[in-house]
Parts: sequence; structure tokens; C-alpha cells
Amino acid sequence: MLAKNKKILILLLFLLNFAFARFEWRDVVQTVEILENGDVIVNDERTLWTNEDFGEAFLCIPLTDNQELTLLDDSGSLSGYKARAYQQRCEDGTNGQEVVVKHLNRISEGRVRFHYKLTNTLDYYSDVVQWYWGIVENKHPTIKNYDLTVNIPGTMSFPYDAYVHRFGNSEKPTVNLSSDRSELKVHFNKIPSRDGVEIRYLMPPSLFLEKGKNKGLDKLLKDETKVAGLGKFIRLRSSPWMALPGLLGLLALAWGIWQAFNKFGREPKLETMQYNFEPPSDLPPAAVVAMMSQTDRFDTGPAFHATVMELARRGFGEFTGNGKKFEMMLDLDKDDSELESFERDVLDYLKRAAATNPRGSDSHLEFRELKRYSQKHIDSFMALWQRKTRTWVEGYFGGDLVTKESKSNSTRWMLISLLSTVVMGLIGAVLVDTPRIIYFVFAALSMVLLFTAGASLPSWRPEVAKEVYAWQGFKRTLKDYTIMKDAPNDFYQLWDKYFVYAAALGVAAAFLKNIRKAAPLVGIAEDELMRRGHWMGNSSNMSNFASFSKSINSMSSALSSASASASSGGSSSGGGGGGGGGSSGGR
Repeated sequence: MLAKNKKILILLLFLLNFAFARFEWRDVVQTVEILENGDVIVNDERTLWTNEDFGEAFLCIPLTDNQELTLLDDSGSLSGYKARAYQQRCEDGTNGQEVVVKHLNRISEGRVRFHYKLTNTLDYYSDVVQWYWGIVENKHPTIKNYDLTVNIPGTMSFPYDAYVHRFGNSEKPTVNLSSDRSELKVHFNKIPSRDGVEIRYLMPPSLFLEKGKNKGLDKLLKDETKVAGLGKFIRLRSSPWMALPGLLGLLALAWGIWQAFNKFGREPKLETMQYNFEPPSDLPPAAVVAMMSQTDRFDTGPAFHATVMELARRGFGEFTGNGKKFEMMLDLDKDDSELESFERDVLDYLKRAAATNPRGSDSHLEFRELKRYSQKHIDSFMALWQRKTRTWVEGYFGGDLVTKESKSNSTRWMLISLLSTVVMGLIGAVLVDTPRIIYFVFAALSMVLLFTAGASLPSWRPEVAKEVYAWQGFKRTLKDYTIMKDAPNDFYQLWDKYFVYAAALGVAAAFLKNIRKAAPLVGIAEDELMRRGHWMGNSSNMSNFASFSKSINSMSSALSSASASASSGGSSSGGGGGGGGGSSGGR
């Protein structure tokens, strides 16, 4: 067994390692020679490492239509492996050329050289020549230890200069521009995978054979100033310190909701019974469910099913069948004026469902009829019925069930939480890397606080709270056998009525189980219990209450299923505008 578990563990570790393959570029050394004829020679030596293996190391270098790249002959492996170097169009669809070193066998680490010539990458003006290039591609594995040297055809002086753009990389590079400004050296300890490196070299036209016609130095210097500012913004986007304002805002939101809860959201403290042996009032079952919710929405499923059962208990119908094949015989002639309006709506719904079968009786509602009818109509019916039932309950209690102050504060803090969710999400979309993830988490937490404010801040009016607490006590009695066994006889005489309430309160199964165990203790015969529940099904065929309760549970499940919803420069800055970019790595 131990050996088998060890093998499984090794396999899981292997699969985990495969699923999270990592690549790194290490010890990257780039040397760039800008020639007086405008060609640029790049010698790029680097080591590719992976925790898996690779066959190809590649760079994808974007090019404009007039730019060209030529791979030179000495490109290839520097580690002694058999490999060949070639160029092709970028496989990811980028408009450019891909330089590839393809090894004969797959390896996990190898040093390679990409030696190539760039043509038409300089911009010529009458007063300046610019080389603006993404020397490190934007999409690449993490680079550890990077060195770059750029040489130009001759010396220069102010205002000509060289600039390094590091995008969002928080590391400030070591930048050395020689005293005659003819050589630029750049070093990074690490370049994250999201960031490239751009070089902008502004050189005097006298160093080059080709001359431009229009002036451009002032324009390029102004543009560099903008790019420098953009670089600061890019680095700010990735700074972990950006998470601090969001954290403070989230804490302020949570504190505000907590303060509002302490002031308005705490429920009234009333002296009530922990367990009640009878319902505190004659509220219809659906009204009890609606009353137990502090918002306008409540669980309509149990409310609807309990109302159907209540209609049957009061003689408006009778369940037939064995519970697996649901049927209900409706009394179409019985006067329904005694019903509340929302109860009458349910009865009319059942009648309409029964009338959909042209071959059957309008008073005979079969499982398939109700299910088929509900698939089309239950959603729209429930939306209206929920509002109507809630309105009736509020009328019964003379207004909103919760205090005006708690309701307004709940709405206020829900809106503030929603605003926080949107703002955190928008900020996260602007930021990058760790701050982006943090702000998305803040947005999710703001949404949690939104639901918290909606659920915790409303508090019952004292008179409503008294009724709610009493019904909660009755619910505890219905599901607690140790309490129910001491109930008076009247409790068992009305068990079928209480069963409807148990269904509404979500404890029907527990109540039936407790009734079956407790009734014999107080001398209530099983046949007497079954006679009280005759409307739930044909009890004459049942040998005992256990079978009867099993049939009732099946009937309840069938009813729920049949009426279910169908849908239920010597300086460095950020980058942004030079040629190059692209991607790199192994495969």
C-alpha cells in the first residue's frame, strides 16, 4: 500500500510540474553596433532554462513593412548541442521575423546566439538620426542578469542623448553613457516577463551617410518627455503600494457597515419562548415564509408547495396516487371566498394546469400536466406571486416589516458597496500584475460587503420581531424530538396542519420523523394520525404510519419536482513607441 501511494504521489508531482512549466532567460548579453550606412548588427547571447524541456529557443521581432531582418551564419547553440538556426515569420501571427535555434534533441538548459542584421530601422531627419527599438521583447520569460551595450559610429554631445525605457519594471537599471556618448551600457538584475526594454538613441546626422530633409530633434525631445512621464505611470500601475488606498477604502467601507449595524441593524431584544407547541398566529403558510425574510424576496418554492398542501388540507383538493405518480383531484365547485388572494392565485394556477390536458378532467391534475405547464409559466407566475404575497404580509403588519432607519441605511451602504465594487474593478483593470489581482480581490470583497449590508442592516420592527421570534420557536419545536415528545395531545391532533407549516419552514421531513416516534409515547394511535392526514393520499392502503410518512415525503418531492422552475539618457524611463517588442521563449 505504501509503495502504491508513493507511486501515486510521484505521478501527481510529475503532473503538477508539467502543468506549471517555467521558462527563464539567464545571463542575456546583447551587443548592438549601429553602422554609418544605417544597418544595425545585433549579437544576442542568452541561456534558456526550463523545469521541463524544450527543442527550440526563439525570438519574435516585429518589423514594419520596409524593415528587414537577416540572420547571420554564426547563430546557433553555444552549449555544444547539435542545433541549427533559421528565421521564419512569427508563429504567433505578429508581423515580423522569428529567429530560431532548433536543437536536435530536447534539453532543459542551453545557451544560444542570435546574430542578425536589421535594415531600415533608423529614422533620418535633417538635425537628428533616431534609433528607437525594443531590444527586449514585451512578452518573454523572466530574464535574470541582463547586459546591453550599444555602439554608434562616432562621438556626439548635447543635445544628442540616449534613453532607456524600462516600462513597468520597478528595478532602476545601471545605465552608463560614455563621456563622448558613443557607447551606452545597461544592466538589469531582473526583467519581469511583462516588461521589455526600449532604447532611444538620438544621434547627429553627421555620423551617417543618409540625410533627412525635415527637422525632428525638438519633436523627438518633447516626445521623450511624454514617454518618461508615461513610464512613471506604468511603474506606478505595478507598484504594490497602489494597493494601500484600496485597502484603506475597503476597511472604511467595512467599518461604516459595522457602525451602521451597531446603530440600526441589531434585532430587538424581546422576551420570547424558546419552543412553542402551537403556531403564534393563523398566518397562511406562504405568509409565514414571506414574513421571515427582511427583504422583498423570499424562497417561493416552499411557500408555493406549502400553499398547495394547505389548499388540499382545507378541502380544495386531495392528493391521490402513491406519491411517485403525483395526482391531485381538485374541487372545482368549492367556494374559494375564504381564501386570501395569493392563495386563490395558487388554486387558479393548479386549475389552469389541469385544464391543459384535453383528454382528462379539468378537476384531475396529473404530474405530467403540472410539470409541463410549469416549464412555461412558473417563472412569470412566481415573480408576480412573490410581490403579491409580500404586499399582503406588509398590509397585515401595517407597513414595512423592518424599521425605516435600518432599511434606508441598508440601501445606502449597499449602494456604497456597489460603487466600491465598480471602482475597485475599474482600478484593477488599469493596474497590472499583483496590484491588479489585489484590486480584483477588493472588488470581490466589496461585493461580499454589499450582500452583508443587505442581509445584516435591516432589523425587524418590534411587533414584527415578536411574531418572527415566535415562529422561529415553533420551527425549533417541529424539528426537535426531545421537545416534541413532551407536547400536549392537541399538538398531535393538529399534526397535519402543523405539517403544512413544517413544509413552509423547511423541516417537513424532520417533523414527520419526530411525529412517528413521539405519537405512541402519548397514546396517539397510528390509524388516528393517518385519518387526520387523509388529504395527503390514500392512507387506507398503508399498514402503518411509517409507510404513510414515506408516501407523504414522496408526494412532497413529486410536487416540488412538478412545479419546479425550468430556468432555475543616461537616464531611464517607461517605454512606449519604439520598434521591436514581440515575444520570446522556448517550445
